[in-house]
Amino acid sequence: MLRSVPLDDLRILAVTGSDRATFLQGQLTQDVAAASADTTVMAGWADSKGRLVFAGHLFVARLPAGEALALVVPAETADALLKRLRLYILRAKAQATLLDSPLAGLIGPPGQSGDSQTVRLHGQDERHLLVGAATPTGAITSPHSAWQLANIRAGLPVITAATTGEFVPQMVNLDLIGGISFTKGCYTGQEIVARMKYLGRVKRRMLRFGTATSPPPPGAALYAGRGPVGQVVTSAPAESGSEFLAVVVLDDLPGPFFLDEARTLPAHRLELPYEIPA
Repeated sequence: MLRSVPLDDLRILAVTGSDRATFLQGQLTQDVAAASADTTVMAGWADSKGRLVFAGHLFVARLPAGEALALVVPAETADALLKRLRLYILRAKAQATLLDSPLAGLIGPPGQSGDSQTVRLHGQDERHLLVGAATPTGAITSPHSAWQLANIRAGLPVITAATTGEFVPQMVNLDLIGGISFTKGCYTGQEIVARMKYLGRVKRRMLRFGTATSPPPPGAALYAGRGPVGQVVTSAPAESGSEFLAVVVLDDLPGPFFLDEARTLPAHRLELPYEIPA
């Protein structure tokens, strides 16, 4: 069964022009040569202090005027990201814009989708992005929470307005899901990202949790016995309560953890599809 999820909370930030690859190579944690039109790769964009302003999918978008390098960004931060990106272009032969193309998520075998571009998500065999208006025939519309929950269970981070500038890429596991190239050369924030790799253990990592409460908002604190020890990255309703990803101090494992300072709202750790280094 194919399910379609409208992704109205996401926008596509596209970079065109002959210098687009060179320009983005100096901005993103990912080697842009890895981007393709068929499958996304994960990437981050950090500020000069190595703190993320974006983490998500990078792919090659097929546009009427040619190809573009495209980032899938939250709608709430899209305008700010566009403005920030344009500040770095300077004399490069590159243009950045937000596309008006509708965006949907497909869960299940994608089949034929007319003139729309179908892009498989990084690490996902049954999930695709559909760029364009034509939803495959027979697809059943699912709520947006289904897509959010699938992202959480895949351990894929997103940087929202509430968490912009909060995390170094390794804290949200970009190094564990192929979102950082340590051989590509310089980019904004690269010195801090490289130092964290070569100086030893990452002290804070993104983990998955479940709770019986409603989804906690991004940026909300996670508590242990000694006080706040984590910060929520993203959350979604689940079968009973909700699930969320949070960046947590690893020395506070195995917990217990709570969503309130009074420790009345427990959160239990759940597995991720990849291993977290101890």
